[in-house]
Amino acid sequence: MFSYQKFAESKPKLLITVILTTVGALSVPVLMPHIYHGAHIWHLLLHTSGIILSVFLAILSVNAYYKMRTKKMIITTIAFMVFTAAEIVQLLDATKTHVYNILESPSEIAHLMMLAMIGLLALAIFRRD
Repeated sequence: MFSYQKFAESKPKLLITVILTTVGALSVPVLMPHIYHGAHIWHLLLHTSGIILSVFLAILSVNAYYKMRTKKMIITTIAFMVFTAAEIVQLLDATKTHVYNILESPSEIAHLMMLAMIGLLALAIFRRD
């Protein structure tokens, strides 16, 4: 019998499921048309990885809310959902332009820094002290 609680407790399984679901949902309509556009695909994958990590953190914060029932967890959940929505909007906007210089543009460096921020948050959750 499949139990959501058992599944949600296993963070690696949850992350793999989020990765497969997100990439599966975005690959045909968003990523595949731009696969041969040089560095453009790397820009789209940057946003896709931001979506993956923010969805993962949003799911974990929803699970934490149901365990602790605090208002802080609701605010955290909303913050991760807003970050997810922002990444989706940026991904859809990025499909309009086909020329990107990954490390030369200040906006690209800002994208990398936001991805690093959300990645460090995800790493902090996986870390066991």
